[in-house]
Amino acid sequence: MPAQFAWGNYGIVSVQSKTGAGLAGSELSFYGGSHDTAHASAAVGGTRGQTDFYFTGGYVYNSLGIENPTPAAEAIHDRTRQFHALGYLSHALSDTSSLSLILSASHADFQIPNNPNQVSTIEFARRAANFPVAQSSRLDDNQTEQSYYAIATYRQTRGDLSFQVAQVNRYSGVLFRPDVNGDLYFNGVASRVFRDIQTSGLQADFTYRASDLHTVRGGLLFDIAGARDHNRVSVFAAEDDDVNPVTGKLIAKNAPFTITDHHFKRGYDSTLYLQDEWQAAQRLTVNFGGRFDRVDAYVHESQLSPRINVVYAADSETRWHAGFARYFIPPPLENVSPTSVAKFTDTTNAAEVATDDPVRCERSNYFDAGFTHNFSPAWELGVDAYYKRARNQIDDGQFGAANINSPYNYETATIYGVELALGYTRGPFAAYANFAASDGWARHIVSSQFEFEGDELAYIANHNVPLDQTQLYTASAGASYAWKQTTLHADFIYGNGMRSGDNNREKLPAYYPFNLGLAHRVPLGRSGLATLRLDVVNVFDQSYVLNDGTGIGVGAPKFGARRGIFGGISCAF
Repeated sequence: MPAQFAWGNYGIVSVQSKTGAGLAGSELSFYGGSHDTAHASAAVGGTRGQTDFYFTGGYVYNSLGIENPTPAAEAIHDRTRQFHALGYLSHALSDTSSLSLILSASHADFQIPNNPNQVSTIEFARRAANFPVAQSSRLDDNQTEQSYYAIATYRQTRGDLSFQVAQVNRYSGVLFRPDVNGDLYFNGVASRVFRDIQTSGLQADFTYRASDLHTVRGGLLFDIAGARDHNRVSVFAAEDDDVNPVTGKLIAKNAPFTITDHHFKRGYDSTLYLQDEWQAAQRLTVNFGGRFDRVDAYVHESQLSPRINVVYAADSETRWHAGFARYFIPPPLENVSPTSVAKFTDTTNAAEVATDDPVRCERSNYFDAGFTHNFSPAWELGVDAYYKRARNQIDDGQFGAANINSPYNYETATIYGVELALGYTRGPFAAYANFAASDGWARHIVSSQFEFEGDELAYIANHNVPLDQTQLYTASAGASYAWKQTTLHADFIYGNGMRSGDNNREKLPAYYPFNLGLAHRVPLGRSGLATLRLDVVNVFDQSYVLNDGTGIGVGAPKFGARRGIFGGISCAF
């Protein structure tokens, strides 16, 4: 990525925003079907004088909010209710300047799905002997997630210079509410977890057309964040040697009690970047520059990151590209959980390993090369290969009942792969096919060690282990055909299986769900349009596992959604 893009090798999607008359009108839609799905939304937009506006909101309800931990068609205790809203206002102050405001809000409630027939990992004796027995199919864990954004931006163009200044505010939070008795019975620990973060920042960017050959871009970013981590943890007293030698279960001998574990951290991020897009020759474009990033939070780190990308248009059908980027990726402040390990000594939440080094910033060298080629007006092929070598590679894992991931670092990591994309479009018919092969491994966990068992840490310290949530081969393909007002489409995805087992040394079975859909458009009066949709997801009702609850940092098992039939209508006026 060019120097203007921060933090990592993310995907950038080009979006052409609507303005003025393009926003005019309103839309109502409803979509629902299997898994008790109901999704209603409304949108309205338009222009008044020099002001453009757009507002949309939606409500989602279904009984498959989080991936099912069992292969059954329907999950147990997995309902979700979600509300989303977005507002956009833009006012033209003059022919060359404007002021815009973007507001966003979301609120989502989730039930944590249950996995029946689980067995307690705790043995109860003495004063804990009468602790009530629980059924894993009837647990009542719940989680609420919220996120709110406000972005105010001023833009102006003066001749060859364009610039914008944006003030950004964000709040997000997650609250996990445990089934206290149930979680204590099965795991010996029940944690009420509340994490939130409030961020305010300023970003300024400019683009200067220095000449026909050079376009210079630069900018700065500064933000302040305050993150809270409030935990109320119910546990039993238990010493390390309180283990039944036959069953291997930890023995709880007294009534449970509660430990509070609260943390607050203020963090600062600052960035400067400068780059030049140089038309070095008629067919050769070179984009080079660099950025300086600094983070002050649990760690104080900085890095100067050079970037260079080259694009060569061999002819009108073929474009080659190659690039190098140095990346600097801080851990997400809101997800860092600096647990007070010593507080839980001699309890059923005691860590086997007491070490808790802070999560550090990931630093990596990233190389990329590839090409795109048009065989004809209908056929296009793209090939891209990449190689990444990282220090303090950031990964994350679910280390408790809450559906919250916490980051940690590997000392070193290597990731590489190749991706191919083929597209075909001719008249009403369009098709695509994608294939990716990738591999990666890492060694030695160097932060948040208390989250892991001692044997696991020892093995990873001396062996390269495959990264979790990755698979060697992934493919997808799809096609659509438009006939008059009706469009038919079909697609599938193939994965040869995620990593699993002790230290990610095993692989799960392959999966390949197939989907079908139909959309039909019906004119409404002079300017309205209704679109009817019918979709069948996982047509052959394949039961496939995304993770089986084993592996490094993996929480509960997760299965893909079984067959679902959905339909809906959308009316634009």
